[in-house]
Amino acid sequence: MLEGIVSCVKHAASLSENSYWITSLSKERPQIQELKSSIVLHLGDLVKGEVVEGKIESAIISEDPNALESSRTSAAAYASKLILPFGKTGKGEIDSVTIKMKQRLDESAALFLQKILLGAPIIVRFHNDADGLTGAYGIYLSIVNVANKISATGLPRIFWKMQRGVAYSNSDAKEDILTVGNYDSNEKPLLLITDFGTTEESVMGAQTAGEKFDIIWLDHHPPVEELTKLVPLYTNPWNFEGNSNYTAGFLACEFGRRFADIDLSLIQSASLIGDYSGYAQDDEKGRELALLLDMLTSDKKIAIASGSNDITPSEIDQILGDEKRRTELTKYAKARIEEAIDSGIEGIKQYRTSDSNIYLLDFENVRKDAMTKYPLPGRYASKLLERIEKMSDKPPILLLHFGHFISIRVSAPLVEKTNILKTIGELKLGYSYIEGAGGHNSAASIKLRNDQNKKELINALLRSLGCAIQ
Repeated sequence: MLEGIVSCVKHAASLSENSYWITSLSKERPQIQELKSSIVLHLGDLVKGEVVEGKIESAIISEDPNALESSRTSAAAYASKLILPFGKTGKGEIDSVTIKMKQRLDESAALFLQKILLGAPIIVRFHNDADGLTGAYGIYLSIVNVANKISATGLPRIFWKMQRGVAYSNSDAKEDILTVGNYDSNEKPLLLITDFGTTEESVMGAQTAGEKFDIIWLDHHPPVEELTKLVPLYTNPWNFEGNSNYTAGFLACEFGRRFADIDLSLIQSASLIGDYSGYAQDDEKGRELALLLDMLTSDKKIAIASGSNDITPSEIDQILGDEKRRTELTKYAKARIEEAIDSGIEGIKQYRTSDSNIYLLDFENVRKDAMTKYPLPGRYASKLLERIEKMSDKPPILLLHFGHFISIRVSAPLVEKTNILKTIGELKLGYSYIEGAGGHNSAASIKLRNDQNKKELINALLRSLGCAIQ
């Protein structure tokens, strides 16, 4: 017997095809159900009736002005009960930062569960690299783990969006608003962003999205004060005595572990390795998973020919669950990246300074004959720097350019001394054709409005790094 309140409606072209989210009225253990109905329902209706094969066939509909607030209170209370005690990962320095973020993560996780229990539409946007995808996958597995406690009809419906840029733009926000445009819910929709967007360019997008969504933001890039103030549930290790070595994927997994009793250690290891964190350890399985995720976010069609170009956590789960397929794809990823690195070494240019070697490469020469988009330039730059470090007599810096982008990778001994974020920030002030610049002090990028002035900017960048360029 179904008994609950209509907390969300997805409107279809035909009323008979509407989808309804019904929150049970239990105060101890409320649950959500996604159902069709032979009877047209409205937001806030109290429904008591029979469900046959996922469809409400008969029901008594009534109204209670207090039911909505009662269901919200029950959902919030139950969500808070599902938050778990803090569990250490065994990584001392990381755990010490996580414990400082615990209250913020608890609040975020409780809100996330509350939104699910009340049927609010949820969008998760994650960056398209190993770090971003490990975060999304960790959240997905956490939802799978807790689903039977919060949903009577399986996994809640969540929109997973892979983000290719570093900013959350105003157009991104408008797209997200359109995504939930045919939903009516008693609760505001929820937007969760991880591993990107901590830039000044994201402020307008966050303002626009904030009018429609509650926002949870999990990132590890150096904070932007205006953005931090704009999003109350913005969590970043930099604000809790940590830094970018604490990766966004690791953070998103810790967010998931606030409500799911699940081992995400392999995924967290892959996040640290994939983002070249100082906390990364030599872990073969983690290294292989990071490499595989890098490839799948670069070119999904290597593994899945149909559907959109953006991979989802459920698709990752299917691939990882097939051991033979996973092994074959990992072998291909290793062979392809080595081939691309060999090609890059042949075309690289070298400049010398007193304490470093600067290497410059046009990525278009590496990928011009490739049949796949993998590897993408940013992650390729990190892999190439690894090889260069083994052959360079001084700590190296790599400048990789492609189209109207420049990726910069800095070897660990030079990170603090070079302060590449300060350097590219000063260049942005001096050159109006720079559209955006950001990242970490070890891995940063510059986006130009076009590539007409790229040579001029590369020379300016080389000079700022100490090269004798006219």
